[in-house]
Amino acid sequence: MTETTSVGKTTLGSGWIASVVPAAATGLLAESYAKQFNKLGRVSELTQIGSLYPQLVAQRLALYEVVDATPSDVPEWARRAVALLTSVLNGCLHCTVGNTQKLVEAGHGTLAAAIKDDPGGHLTGSPSIDAIFGYTRALVLRPATIVEADVTALRDAGWSDLDILDVNNIAAYYCYINRVAHGLGLQGEA
Repeated sequence: MTETTSVGKTTLGSGWIASVVPAAATGLLAESYAKQFNKLGRVSELTQIGSLYPQLVAQRLALYEVVDATPSDVPEWARRAVALLTSVLNGCLHCTVGNTQKLVEAGHGTLAAAIKDDPGGHLTGSPSIDAIFGYTRALVLRPATIVEADVTALRDAGWSDLDILDVNNIAAYYCYINRVAHGLGLQGEA
């Protein structure tokens, strides 16, 4: 971990590159920081790590918001479990911690523990939910092997195309953001 030192309006904090501190943010970056602060009560390290390019911060936050708001019938706890499973499979401690907390707060701490202990196992005993987890594993670990039959299997398990799109986008988003965290040094707990 890098020691926090001021570099103009930027600091080197827990990541490996400079970032703009919230107090020094202006324009679009300040707006993006304020939006996240109003939602979370803080500006996350993950948001700050992209701050040298304010448009990127704004677009990342917008992408998260739209992915998170997909109006599917996948239960919210299952959506959080897909995010956690993706982060665990990618070995991203930073995102694993946050997603674990969300599942625990939703009353699914046992599932969170099961995902972290054995991400390859049958996690719920529900064929429809475990089908989502199987698809997530394949998408995260072997994306080039996904074929139409994988999507058909989700339909056969009772999921609509919007549900499938939702699960796909959650896993894809967390693959992206896990790599941002890993690649820029956010390798500790969130």
